[in-house]
Amino acid sequence: MLFAVSMAAFSQNSFPGGEPSRKLLKAQEKADINFTKGDYGSALEVYEHKLAPLGDKYSQYMVGYMYLAGKGVQEDAILASAWYRLAAQRENAQYIRIRDGLLVLFTDEQRSRSDQLYVELRQNMGDLVLISKLIRGDIQVLRRRTGTEFFIQAETERGNFGQQLDVFDAAAERINSRLVFRERQMAAETTLEESEKIRLAAVIREATREVDAYVASR
Repeated sequence: MLFAVSMAAFSQNSFPGGEPSRKLLKAQEKADINFTKGDYGSALEVYEHKLAPLGDKYSQYMVGYMYLAGKGVQEDAILASAWYRLAAQRENAQYIRIRDGLLVLFTDEQRSRSDQLYVELRQNMGDLVLISKLIRGDIQVLRRRTGTEFFIQAETERGNFGQQLDVFDAAAERINSRLVFRERQMAAETTLEESEKIRLAAVIREATREVDAYVASR
C-alpha cells in the first residue's frame, strides 16, 4: 500500500512558528526535484536530516513514504508508520488518513514497535519539542528588560521605548498562542511519559510567569 501526496496539498498554518525561510523552501524544492529524477538518496538526505528536524511535516511525510516504498532505503513499513504519525501531529485530515490506513494493517506486535519508534522521533523532532524551543526563545526576549523603571527611563532616553515595547508585546503574544497550541498537543498526545509531562508543565509555568510579569509592568 503506497501513498503519494503533493506538497501543495498541505498547510502548516496551524503551527505557531515563523514563516518558512527562502533557504528551507529552496532545499525542499531541490529535494523534490531529486526525488522526481529518481535520485532518492539525495532526496532522503534533505528530507530526513535537514528539513524533518525543523518540523517540516511534508518532509516528515516524505521520509515515511520513502521507507514504505523502499525508495533509496530498505523497505520498512513500521518505521514508515512512525514517520507518518509524526507528520500527522497537526491534525491534517489527509495525513491522518494515510497514517491510519497503514496502522490498521499491523499486528499488535507491529503496532507496539511503531509506538516505540514514534516516541523516539517525537522526542527529538516532534511539535512539543519545537514549540518549547520557540517559547524559551520568547521568554529570553521578555527577560531583556531589567527592572521596569530603569527600562522605561533608559529606552525613553534612547528614543526607542515604543519600538522596544512592540518587540516585547509581540513576544508575549507569541508565547500565549504557542501555549494554546502546546496544551492542545499535550492533550492529544497519548504517548507522553510522566517525566516529559513534568518538563513540559515546567516550561508552561515559566512562560506564564514571564508573560504575567510583563503585563503587570506595562
